[in-house]
Amino acid sequence: MEENFRQFGQTYSEGLWIATASFLILGLVRTYLVIKNRNTRKWIFNIGPEWFVIAMKAVFAIGLVFFLFDLPVWFLNVAQYRNVAPKLPQNALIFVLYFITIQELILSFTVSESLIQQFIKRMFFFLLAVFCTTSFILAAAIVPGTFQYPSVDDSELLELPVKGDYLAMHSGAAKWINYHCNYPPQLYAIDLVKLNQEGDFFQNDGTDTTDFFTFGERVFAPTNGRIYSLEDGFENQKVMHGEDTIHPGGNLLVIEIGVNKFLFLAHLQKGSIKVNIGDSVQTGQLLAIAGNSGNTSFPHLHMHIQNLPTINDTLAQGLPFRFKKMERKRYFGWQSVENDFLIRNDKFKSN
Repeated sequence: MEENFRQFGQTYSEGLWIATASFLILGLVRTYLVIKNRNTRKWIFNIGPEWFVIAMKAVFAIGLVFFLFDLPVWFLNVAQYRNVAPKLPQNALIFVLYFITIQELILSFTVSESLIQQFIKRMFFFLLAVFCTTSFILAAAIVPGTFQYPSVDDSELLELPVKGDYLAMHSGAAKWINYHCNYPPQLYAIDLVKLNQEGDFFQNDGTDTTDFFTFGERVFAPTNGRIYSLEDGFENQKVMHGEDTIHPGGNLLVIEIGVNKFLFLAHLQKGSIKVNIGDSVQTGQLLAIAGNSGNTSFPHLHMHIQNLPTINDTLAQGLPFRFKKMERKRYFGWQSVENDFLIRNDKFKSN
């Protein structure tokens, strides 16, 4: 059993390398067999009235096209532990899967003589085509929902509560990219972690709270409001052993920002809160220091808005919010965006 984040990352990385090697061997063997038996393959346009085979080839090709669109979302957004392991094994696996998929897509326009002549092989390919295509289409069904979010008019507009380079580790409006969505009061909650220049969110073994770059970072008011309530008496939890389910937010601030609108900033350091109940706060005001208190596995800043002032009130409903301005990197490059939202594995900057 892994005892720290470094070990967890190594285990995850090893699993990725094993998967990469397995798929690469499979792809290379497939390439070898195709080259070896190339004289027995025909273009599907030249096989005559073999409509069953042609139909199954078409079905299989459709599934492969869907899979090509699945890959970026599944590995870049849905992947919960993407930032724990090095990027090389993850990118290698994606490359190999693209290689196999594109190869099979090209081969779907050809057919071997044995597929035409052997009933058992035809039935096997029928089952494979139906299974793969159905699976890939179902997997692709999450792609549009990954990027859906309530409109600007329906969202609270905020400033970022932190400064520097950060990662949205859990964020968005869909369960597969944000586990908070399973709990209605935290429907649009986000977990933010600070990154170093290499894009890591911890150093050393990730055993101690001080190994995490978020620990000790300043937390600012993301909007104007009034301090409705606060908690400031809980010690930091041990990394990977934080299980305070009675006080899940640990040391926290609850800011009333409107009628039936309460903003929560959670997992703060004990004794770091700079304001008192009833104080008015202004956007950008220093409020507290990030810690690791409450029900948390490692230091990060949790933020959400709900319509009732108690964090564990099951009758509360989470409310959507967007950020007025930020530099965000979702895939390949940085962009300046306004009134936009974050999803899992988005990186962002705030000065």
